[in-house]
Amino acid sequence: MRKMKKTLTMICAAVCVIALLAGCTRGYHGTLDEPELTVSYLTGEYAAQLINDGARVLFGTIDLTEREDGTRLVNIREKEHVEDPDDPRGFYIADRNLESTYELSEEARATFIPRGESVAQAMDYETFVDAVWLEFFENNIEHQDYQLYDIYIMGDEVLLFIARYFP
Repeated sequence: MRKMKKTLTMICAAVCVIALLAGCTRGYHGTLDEPELTVSYLTGEYAAQLINDGARVLFGTIDLTEREDGTRLVNIREKEHVEDPDDPRGFYIADRNLESTYELSEEARATFIPRGESVAQAMDYETFVDAVWLEFFENNIEHQDYQLYDIYIMGDEVLLFIARYFP
């Protein structure tokens, strides 16, 4: 009888622990205590943390596409900022003739500058994708070559876009 009580107690304890551990992951989608999504946060603290975690940064323009399974991809055309005293602006943007494609993480964050404006807006994944596609279709353009980004990549996923404004 005593052995049976011990066994039942151990089984109940194991079931409780399993239930508690399983409940810990429900509804978790990224950082639990993420600060308010602002341009200042994304370009400062968040970008620095990604670099500290091993992200690499590419500079260039992007196109977004979607696979049949719904996975979104980012095609990056790398550019380079070149100082040039003969240019009226003192610089020009050169094409590096390098293209690469990465998956767009559903945890991606971005700053975005709408066409014709100079002030960036902070955006989450869905808002950014909608904004890029809206600009693409509204302006009937072949590529998003007018908008330049610093693109933060971890592994094979893009996690952050920082829109760069050049007057």
